[in-house]
Amino acid sequence: MLKVSILTSSFLPTVGGLQYELKWFLDNLDRRLDEDGNTQVYFAYPNERSTAYTLFKNIRPYDLRLGDLRKPTIARMLMRLGMFLRKTKPNVVHCHSILPDGFWVLAASRIFGVRTKVVVTSHGQDIVSLPQWSYGEHTRSTKSLTRYVTGRIAMHVLPSKAIVEHAMRAGSPQKNMIIIPNGVPLDDDYDFEKDAVFSPPSLHGMDLSDGEGFNILSLSSGREIKNLDALIEAFSRVRHRMGKSRLLLACHGESSERIVGLVNEKGLDRHVLFIGEIAGPVKEEYFRASQVYCNVSHFENFPISLLEAMKYGSAVVAGRVGGIPEFVEDGKNGLLISPTNVDEIASALLRLYEDESLRSRLVEDGLRTVRKYSISRTIDEHVALYRRVA
Repeated sequence: MLKVSILTSSFLPTVGGLQYELKWFLDNLDRRLDEDGNTQVYFAYPNERSTAYTLFKNIRPYDLRLGDLRKPTIARMLMRLGMFLRKTKPNVVHCHSILPDGFWVLAASRIFGVRTKVVVTSHGQDIVSLPQWSYGEHTRSTKSLTRYVTGRIAMHVLPSKAIVEHAMRAGSPQKNMIIIPNGVPLDDDYDFEKDAVFSPPSLHGMDLSDGEGFNILSLSSGREIKNLDALIEAFSRVRHRMGKSRLLLACHGESSERIVGLVNEKGLDRHVLFIGEIAGPVKEEYFRASQVYCNVSHFENFPISLLEAMKYGSAVVAGRVGGIPEFVEDGKNGLLISPTNVDEIASALLRLYEDESLRSRLVEDGLRTVRKYSISRTIDEHVALYRRVA
């Protein structure tokens, strides 16, 4: 019997690529276990806010009840995690960050004398440090702890080749690395968002098909690394040549205040719609209502939002950074730009507006591309990895 524990300190309802990817992974793995009597899977999640997203048939959920990360809480958490490991005795524990997840498991397994192999997936900030954009900044102590973990795990999973060098600088031996790209639900895969029993009114009551022009969607937050300033500046330069086109931004909360101010400053308040955090069926509606999807971040590991855009038929404009060029080919299934070159971004938007045949070609090839990245393929590769490690 293969026993696998999957652990994360961040899960839904917190919204992000890691959280969505993991939910899709767990849901479809859970269904696969109907036919696999030789594998037992546990899922340790952060707190009760996530409980509604852990209603599995075969996977056994476990609430870590994480509070704040002050020392007394860490001690209690290590005790609870150690008891969990002692009870379940997993062959493999799969964590979704070097710190804190990987460190917690290594420490708890050592304290409680539980022998297990640890696999860690790095989604970006745990090993990539880009202080110029306030992304993944690491102190001397966190760097030391990171090297402690990377030197002791059985396998380091990386969604893209772009972060191999970052992993090596973090102390991970190259022989312990494996590239497993992210995936999205396709065909017969289960997508929990399609079964959502609650969601905002369709498109927040807005008609996005009225008038000339098209809709440009970006689900990026207002964080500096996401580079929305450049996207807004680029849009402002060509908006008057793009009919009644609109920019749809999902950033919200404190991180969006500066972006809202910039939009107002440029007189774009009638042309930029802030749609807030979207999920469930309404997210698909926004994708399908948008002719173009933009991700102009300064860095991305392997963003699932671009796969979703291809899946739902939006033409992609994305930065020539990180793992993006590993699946987006300029002029074939998307347009690649330099995030620091506003003119390039503006030119890409205008090209797609003026050249419908180009837009159609990008969409068609995007649909072919995304078929290589199903969540089922991701599960196949991980299950094979678990068995090999165990």
